[in-house]
Amino acid sequence: MHTCVIEKRSKKINITIKDIAKIAGVSHSTVSRSLNDSPKVNAGTKRKIIEIAEKFDFEFNAGARSLSTQKTGTVGIIHPELNTDYSASLFCSALISQTMSELDRAGIDFIPSYSINGENSSSNIRRLTRQHKIDAFIIMESMIAADDYFFLKKHSIPVIQLHYRPKYYSAESINYIFSDNLTGGILATDHLIEHGCRNIMCISIESDHPEIIDRREGFLQSMNNHKLKIDKNLIIDAKCTFDNGENIIRNNKEILSSIDGIFVHADIMALGVIKALNELEYRVPEDIRVVGYDDIELGTYFSPHLTTIHQPKETLAVKACKRLTEIMEEDQNSRELMQEVVKPSLIIRESC
Repeated sequence: MHTCVIEKRSKKINITIKDIAKIAGVSHSTVSRSLNDSPKVNAGTKRKIIEIAEKFDFEFNAGARSLSTQKTGTVGIIHPELNTDYSASLFCSALISQTMSELDRAGIDFIPSYSINGENSSSNIRRLTRQHKIDAFIIMESMIAADDYFFLKKHSIPVIQLHYRPKYYSAESINYIFSDNLTGGILATDHLIEHGCRNIMCISIESDHPEIIDRREGFLQSMNNHKLKIDKNLIIDAKCTFDNGENIIRNNKEILSSIDGIFVHADIMALGVIKALNELEYRVPEDIRVVGYDDIELGTYFSPHLTTIHQPKETLAVKACKRLTEIMEEDQNSRELMQEVVKPSLIIRESC
């Protein structure tokens, strides 16, 4: 325990980082950073904490911290391998960046990591836990093994599942905040139909991730709700790249004259679709309307600007980090699970 000694009537009174945090009205991570002279804490807060520490003659021993408190003040962020999945690298990197910024504001340190060690295929989740490097995890990945969740539960490590719904584990027993991809698929398809589209191509991502499955289901539900025929030949899966968006259009140019709308499950593919349509002299949106998904910034650089589904990464990150702060500070309500699904929104631009 980090202690200082106050002489009072010959009795020794111990004070901890947690006590200083309570007096200052900040997190224990902020106290630790201030006593380490971290530039991440503003000068006023740092000065206040140092004055409290000096008042009680507190001597900070950073090296003994994890042994004395069993807390590191650090969170593990588990995310997809961005270098192998372009769709993830664009949206997920933005979500990771947003989450890191929120953690910084809360004074919480973090260790980003893939779920699996690329060298020996071992679990990074288990390694970080066994090495006592983290107090909790934010998991931004669908394909985590169920055994890893059972391991975290066994060791009482809190988890917040962010954006990506787990494929192999029920989320009922963990904190989560998800995007509603089913509603996103419905919104996109409804918008095409409301603008007169009846023969709609659906270009999906070749993936069995739950969020992609939900987007497909949203498309099918909307088509059924409007009693429109679903042509399975117009539902095409491909790896999520700009080039594949282009190639799908070029490889199916004989049926383009019968299509009036295209719902593409990722913006980067949608931009490839629009490029190929323009080269084949189809006008967007006059001849064929296009709606994408994710609302990446790149969609505003192309002409026409891309109509898309906005995934609320700001809301996701803020809510997840607020919940995490409660857990890290041992708030009295910290045992209550946060389980929330956030609705996406339609961003209307020029392509539809």
